[in-house]
Amino acid sequence: MEQIKTMLAPKGSACRPGYAMQPEYITIHNTANTSKGAGAIAHGSYLQGGGSRKQVSYHYAVDDTIIVQIIPDREVAWHAGDGGNGTGNRKSIGIEICENPESNLREATDSAAMLCAILMQQYGIVLQNVVQHHHWSGKNCPNRIRKGEPYNWSVFLSKVQGYYAALLLPPAEIGKADVLYCVQLGAFLSETNAKACAAALADKGVATYLSHKDQYWRVQLGAFAVKPNAEAYATALKIRGIETYVKEKAVK
Repeated sequence: MEQIKTMLAPKGSACRPGYAMQPEYITIHNTANTSKGAGAIAHGSYLQGGGSRKQVSYHYAVDDTIIVQIIPDREVAWHAGDGGNGTGNRKSIGIEICENPESNLREATDSAAMLCAILMQQYGIVLQNVVQHHHWSGKNCPNRIRKGEPYNWSVFLSKVQGYYAALLLPPAEIGKADVLYCVQLGAFLSETNAKACAAALADKGVATYLSHKDQYWRVQLGAFAVKPNAEAYATALKIRGIETYVKEKAVK
């Protein structure tokens, strides 16, 4: 999954009214657009252009390769179908999962689940407030998830919960593990350069710690006893534009 690409709709347009919002919910949609080429970039371009004249919008569009943000998180988007003053429109972040034929629906839906977890962490949103479009307006949406494609709603929420749990893990969950899976950004010969890298990450709200071995200073962002947890955390960082890798380390 690539990092989030910003393709903001024009300020003051019909689809971006500019009303301030404190997110309390996350609303999941499927685009219902099965046309070839109707991926996340295309949906972003639509709202940047002619689509901006309509009172229809969403904060994010997600496909199997990229996440595109169209409306800022703290602004209202018209996506829930519950009216101008409805809670869905006024207090929820809308995520559209693309279903164009050349996109892998499972990977796109997994990416939406990861995005949910990141937004939950960022805004203190509880899992119970991750809802379907159907919750607000009764519309059969997200239509693909509602019929079990690529999996049903319960599985989707389980994935969100798993990603969220991984994001909340402490920097080290050593326990009795014989092997640790370290999420690492880089290795530096210079301690000064390593500390500068760590400081830059701290400015982004990412905790790090330095280790020194074999003349190298390593910038690590977490050490996990379970490899999938390390991979989930690395994926979440990548979405935020922070490229890392997972390195296996024996515990002596």
